[in-house]
Amino acid sequence: MCRAPVRLDRRQVLALALGAALAPVALRAAGAATPIGRAQAVVDDLARQIWQVYEISDLGPRARVDQLTKLLQSKTDIALLSRLALGQHWQRLSEDQQERYQQLFGQVVIRSLARRLDQYANGTTGPLEQHFRIVGSQEAGKSDVLVRSKVTPLTGKPVSVDWRLRESDSGPVIIDMVIEGVSLLVSQRAEFAAVIERSNMEGLLTELQARATSES
Repeated sequence: MCRAPVRLDRRQVLALALGAALAPVALRAAGAATPIGRAQAVVDDLARQIWQVYEISDLGPRARVDQLTKLLQSKTDIALLSRLALGQHWQRLSEDQQERYQQLFGQVVIRSLARRLDQYANGTTGPLEQHFRIVGSQEAGKSDVLVRSKVTPLTGKPVSVDWRLRESDSGPVIIDMVIEGVSLLVSQRAEFAAVIERSNMEGLLTELQARATSES
């Protein structure tokens, strides 16, 4: 026995079409609600904002690095990263020294990172997807997510850049970057420890101030 075909009125057809159109959006929203989804969204947003810097044709090298530094600072928990980089030595600083150190950390370390990213991205053209892509993510520890990405510079082989993010009240924030297997946090901790060993805490602050002054 053949059944008569089901006929839908215009409202039902419209509802089905709208549901099909919104399904991918709903899936993306569900993904963004997870720690991994939120972390990936932060990295993807940062990459797109960085790419917009290179679409401004009249920016000179210094102005370009200034913009990149501000973008990185906006997505990074500088207070936490700077404390982690100093390790046990953090407690040896007075409150005034801690404030001064964190300010210098942002000016020196984050700007140095911005210059390195500029080396990879400067001169590249075309869509962002040709030069940057997220290749995977995983939970790291109790509250961190490691977002793995590949950056393809104008010349040379693709560069592995991993972003470690930690949940905060305002959402995921970057607390470390690992470029080609080298952790920013680990390398800074070793560098700072060496400076402190030969010239104490004030020596570290003096060196950071000198580096910050040379950048200004």
